[in-house]
Amino acid sequence: MVEVRIIYCRPCGFQDRAVKLANDVLRELGVHGVSVKLVPGDKGIFDVYVDDKLIFSRYQEKRFPEPGEIINGVKKLLTPTP
Repeated sequence: MVEVRIIYCRPCGFQDRAVKLANDVLRELGVHGVSVKLVPGDKGIFDVYVDDKLIFSRYQEKRFPEPGEIINGVKKLLTPTP
């Protein structure tokens, strides 16, 4: 089982965006054994981890992630490399 963890800033109002992203990931990858955990945070955070690997940081990228880029990032980690 692979866990996608979305840490979002609750005071900033990012919860709806985090829930939508979680739904998109589950719709696309839930049948592949992917689970999603939403973790409230603060200070403008919107980070996405797969297991314990950071795959997106709003702070680093200066924007929010697109669902497709998160889904593709998770797919890459699901696919074993030769």
